[in-house]
Amino acid sequence: MFESIKQQTLTPNQVIFVVDCSPDPSAKILEELIRERQSQTNAELILLSNEKNLGQAASLNKGIEYSSCDLIMILNDDDYLMHDSIETAIQLLGKYPQAALLGGHSLHFSSAQLANTPKVIQAICPLDRIEIDFRPAEKALQYRKYNDINMTHSGSCFYKSAWQAIGGYYPDKSERLVHFSDRDFQLRMNALFPVALSNITPLSCWRNDSSVDQGVNS
Repeated sequence: MFESIKQQTLTPNQVIFVVDCSPDPSAKILEELIRERQSQTNAELILLSNEKNLGQAASLNKGIEYSSCDLIMILNDDDYLMHDSIETAIQLLGKYPQAALLGGHSLHFSSAQLANTPKVIQAICPLDRIEIDFRPAEKALQYRKYNDINMTHSGSCFYKSAWQAIGGYYPDKSERLVHFSDRDFQLRMNALFPVALSNITPLSCWRNDSSVDQGVNS
């Protein structure tokens, strides 16, 4: 995860890591990586540590609230950003200025496959050929299934003002439209704002052998 941030063709203004009271040495590892990297980058590297486990939704809200940036990109701890994810996202949002949220599908990889996984979006598909499925807010009225809007959480990006407008991620599962906090967030976002989807060209890499879906390292 950290390596994929280092490799970005466009340096982010801030990178905020939230350690959710993890019992493993995640905080210590990140402290060492930040100490090694901070002098080599213009990005502000920030580590936030929860005193107790809050869950993903509340931890995301904490990091986003802390951020001083207008545009937020999500990266889960077991996933990998393609090296031009930030650059491509900003260029695509420039082409679709009405969109409050951009996302797409991903390349799936296991820990043993990462070395051979493609890592540059625009080497797979040039920017001017990336097909975007533009979903205006009224489109959400037609949704009947949770995956009628389908995007990988990692690599998705949105404006902080839109996050504020919909009330952020919902930590309380009983308040969500669907069980998953990320999909609930995406559905509520599209209920109020246009969303841009890349259904053909992948925008991130999703690790399939270490995720909350399998109950491993989650």
